[in-house]
Amino acid sequence: MSKAFECAVRLLSRREHGAYELANKLAQKGYPEADIQDTLSECQRLGLQNDTRFVDSLLRARIRQGYGPLRIRRELQNVQIDRDLIDAALHEEADNWLSYATMVWKKKFKDQQELTYPVIQKQKQFLLYRGFSTDIITMMFNH
Repeated sequence: MSKAFECAVRLLSRREHGAYELANKLAQKGYPEADIQDTLSECQRLGLQNDTRFVDSLLRARIRQGYGPLRIRRELQNVQIDRDLIDAALHEEADNWLSYATMVWKKKFKDQQELTYPVIQKQKQFLLYRGFSTDIITMMFNH
């Protein structure tokens, strides 16, 4: 067992990692490219690293933290996750994004009584920042 493999197993034991992210961490630690590729292949063969599982894990975590599909998509793209994998995961939650946005809004603004135009604009901006689409936000405020 190589040092790179041992390092990868330690990293994966803490949390899920995408293949690109794991390769970057191993490269930062100074392992040669050939060792990194062998290690990635072995981790995937053994089922220790799996991009589908990583996407699911990150998606659940970000939803719990109150983030929307646009922000989650951007984060997954930044770690080089396959577009089809991202699309499939976000599509599975398509029916839930409105309720997630509503929960985030209620948590942040539950005590606000007066909904003036500037207040509503500020709330919409907050939801946009969190990664919810204008369509979701519009539906939410038109209920």
